[in-house]
Amino acid sequence: MTIFGVWKSRRLLLAGTFVLFWMTAAGVRAESAEPLISPRLLSETGLKSNWQIQLPVKTGVSEKVERVFVLDSYLVVLTNRNYLFCRNRQDGTERFQMQVAEERLPMVEPLFLDNRLYFLFGSRLVVLDPAGGTVVRKQDLGEAAASRGVCLAKNDRFMYVAGVDRRVHAYQLQKDGDYVKLFSATAEDDSIITSVLATNEQVFFAAVGGAVTAMKTDEPVKLWQYNCSGAITAALVLDSGAIYAGGEDTKLYKINAATGRLMWSMPFFAGEKIRQPPIVGQRLVYLNAGRNGLYGVSKDSGREVWNVPDGQLLLCESQERAYVFAQPGLIVVMNNTTGRPLFSLNAAAVRLGAVNLKDNQIYLADEQGRVACLSVP
Repeated sequence: MTIFGVWKSRRLLLAGTFVLFWMTAAGVRAESAEPLISPRLLSETGLKSNWQIQLPVKTGVSEKVERVFVLDSYLVVLTNRNYLFCRNRQDGTERFQMQVAEERLPMVEPLFLDNRLYFLFGSRLVVLDPAGGTVVRKQDLGEAAASRGVCLAKNDRFMYVAGVDRRVHAYQLQKDGDYVKLFSATAEDDSIITSVLATNEQVFFAAVGGAVTAMKTDEPVKLWQYNCSGAITAALVLDSGAIYAGGEDTKLYKINAATGRLMWSMPFFAGEKIRQPPIVGQRLVYLNAGRNGLYGVSKDSGREVWNVPDGQLLLCESQERAYVFAQPGLIVVMNNTTGRPLFSLNAAAVRLGAVNLKDNQIYLADEQGRVACLSVP
């Protein structure tokens, strides 16, 4: 297994030779030869190590990796100080890195659309060009400061932000590059809006009051509303004409995006409040149910196929297999046809993973900046 990394700006290059050391003053850790996953364990399970890198996280000032995202061909790593590393996810080589927002400013889930990365930190919109590593646009949206959950959505004509003022704000991009607000909309009970999605035909949003609402894209006109029996605080997910909504009433709903009607005979009961968005795969919906772990739920029937008691998130799918990250540092492989576990892999050093539904690559990280890519059979 080859471990490599390219050191620039925050790294030290000495005559082309990587030197292992600690910069104690800045707290920057140099390239580490310690594999994140044991090569012996990988060979025993058929997984392959593609690459491993060491990001220059400033551990001496309490900086740590907080989130990892697969966004198209890029791997985006964000620290708790809002420093962003963007890597080519196929080989780990660097695209760019930058301080993308002030330290500790809250960030909602990023979007990758039209070859651009969209971030919302508080009320500040930041649009990046990952190919060039440049900031395309920055704009303060003021009153539309982001609420919680996934509160940024976009279609071909408009951008939508769910703000702390309990409204969904619709914006249109002008010729000068700024977004100008067109209108705003509220939930029927005026409760906090926790998630927003957009297509070119409809906008969908969920609220703490339990309503999932569809409206027109260019005016605040309601098309339909589905009332769940509890608060919706997890982000909505749209897949193949269906809206998946997880509620604090412990239920997962599958709603027809065109009609607003429930598509399963009854919601799936997870037994714990649902606070994480479901991950919709090829045949299963993967649902984090807190203390009840991760469920694999049939997309067709809404019934449980399997449960990993300490499961946290899906890492990737490969044919009938699902690769699940579980606490306290374990990769569990489940058979999506039989519902049985196949094997597990010790990943004690791993703290974070990225959801990847694009191919058979697994992305793992620790808080100190080690990032590894594995491929599954």
